[in-house]
Amino acid sequence: MADVSDKVCQTVGCGKPAKLQCPTCMKLKIEGSFFCSQECFKKNWASHKAVHKAKVESEPHNPFPYYRYTGDLQALYPLSPKREVPKAIELQGKKARNANRLNGSKLKKDPGVPKLSQFMQKKRNKEIEQKKRKESKNRDQDEIEMIEADPLRDLIRSNEERQREFAGMESSTGDDEKVIQDGAASGQKDNSKKAYYKEFKKVLENADVVLEILDARDPLGTRTRHVERMIMDSGLNKRVILVLNKIGKNKSDFLCCAYAKIVAPRGKTDLVPKENVETWLKYLRNEYPTIAFKASTQNQRRNLGQSSVATETASDKMLNSSECLGADTLVKLLKNYCRNVNIKTSITVGIIGYPNVGKSSVINSLKRSKVCGVGSTPGFTKVAQQITLDKNIKLLDCPGIVFATQGQDGQTDAEIALRNCVKVELLEDPITPVEVIISRCSLEQLCGIYNVGYFGNAHEFLVLLALQRGKLKKGGIPDTELVARAVLQDWNGGKIPFFTVPPAAVNVHGDAAVVSAWSQEFDMSQISNDTDMLPA
Repeated sequence: MADVSDKVCQTVGCGKPAKLQCPTCMKLKIEGSFFCSQECFKKNWASHKAVHKAKVESEPHNPFPYYRYTGDLQALYPLSPKREVPKAIELQGKKARNANRLNGSKLKKDPGVPKLSQFMQKKRNKEIEQKKRKESKNRDQDEIEMIEADPLRDLIRSNEERQREFAGMESSTGDDEKVIQDGAASGQKDNSKKAYYKEFKKVLENADVVLEILDARDPLGTRTRHVERMIMDSGLNKRVILVLNKIGKNKSDFLCCAYAKIVAPRGKTDLVPKENVETWLKYLRNEYPTIAFKASTQNQRRNLGQSSVATETASDKMLNSSECLGADTLVKLLKNYCRNVNIKTSITVGIIGYPNVGKSSVINSLKRSKVCGVGSTPGFTKVAQQITLDKNIKLLDCPGIVFATQGQDGQTDAEIALRNCVKVELLEDPITPVEVIISRCSLEQLCGIYNVGYFGNAHEFLVLLALQRGKLKKGGIPDTELVARAVLQDWNGGKIPFFTVPPAAVNVHGDAAVVSAWSQEFDMSQISNDTDMLPA
């Protein structure tokens, strides 16, 4: 911009010092276009417009190479930093640049003559392949119908399958190893059964005393008789102690006996009634030393609560708390064994049991810190780990293993699935375990928990539950498998509380010698303030 300090306004009769200059005049290099204000500039705009037009027409070239001048410039370039762009300025060549695109002047490439024979050959090959697949499918369907119609062929095929299974059983290394390897539960399909058995065998070999953790709700269902037999027959002078875990209180409105269909009244109830725990202790102590235990449920990683109060004198408030009960009794029992056997060095205690019976929780409660990871997912513990409790006792945590297969001890796959040994998502048939749940629980209990109407069988129950929750397949068909898995999750999570009763008669002939031989080593009378190991 030119210096306007010595210039005056060009408006006739004004004569004031100039403050502004016409930006178009500056661009066109026209002298004498100085004004004192916007008002003076607007008064002289008509004459300036004509001067601008004459100057542009007289020039041999366009002074604005990137713009097309229309003669309607309305902006003035003041001495302030703010600059207003004129509306009349348009991009030059905009229509010219879009002309080819709008008019379609670009020529398309000639695709040439298509090769029809090649396309026809592909079509024929596709039709031939579809025809072969259809014939193969029809042939397989005919074979299936023939097999179903011919019972003799079906019998021959099943006989061949049994022969192959028998041959595989004979090639195993041993009966006990076969039973354990066949039932090694990982909770995942990709985990190795041999690896789990290897860790389990390592615990048995290194342990002086084996703590078998049982679920107090179903002690016989979570008991590993094969391992007990294997320990007794090994001749390694190892001892077995049964621990009834998961005693305490439950906040559910309903409590049922899994076999007698007994429903407790509404209100806070025992997870397992104390009379039932007492009966189980009397039953199991005819075979092995047995104590009751309640693991800690606190969330902190260290300084877990551990009550020193005897379990027989524990109040209902203490049983309903998150502190551990029975740890002091168990430690005294193990130290009593060290004194009676005259062991000067430390002993190793192996912790075994089914998945999700609380093995790692028992170790954390004894150690009073979360040294072992815990979780409700089967197969959470994958390798054996050693934890030092004190200078006299070392603990060995073991992965959970399912020791019973179908047909052993009168157990079916559905009953094994109800022990939370395998992930519910991996079950091929989730409806059959639900039928077992309905046979164990009462109608009033399930109707009260799930708020459904009365039903006659498991299928009706699942249909009512699917309609209530809106779990429908295509066409409005109730998704019974999905709600069956949800019911199994509730069963494993404790939403449907239950307990079992011990058998009426107890056969003590085989284990009477064991009880008498171990009575001095595990003398309950030497443990003060805990003679019966039973919470009141």
